Amino acid sequence: MLHKQTSQQVKDLNSEKGIVEAYANAYGNEDADGDISTPGSFKKTVQEQRKRIRVFKDHDRYTTLGVPLELDAADSFGLRTVTQFNMQKDVSRDMFTDIKLFLENDLNADI
Repeated sequence: MLHKQTSQQVKDLNSEKGIVEAYANAYGNEDADGDISTPGSFKKTVQEQRKRIRVFKDHDRYTTLGVPLELDAADSFGLRTVTQFNMQKDVSRDMFTDIKLFLENDLNADI
């Protein structure tokens, strides 16, 4: 079983606007908790809870990095997201610049 690697999952970023296009999850890969997502596994949540979804640092609900502008649960690779980072917050700005640095140097960009 493959473990989730987000380095290949970051598709694009916009430094001027603080926007990252990435996969929040890839289907068929085992994560650190042993969970394996399958196609369609996020569809109901995205449809029913769209307005409640936030982007957190390390799954910590008290450390918000930004908000999803797009959530595509129908993508064949995984849950594709376009996230607006809150560049007014140090933690968000730091995470965004780390992602950018890692990608520029072909390193894992875990978000």
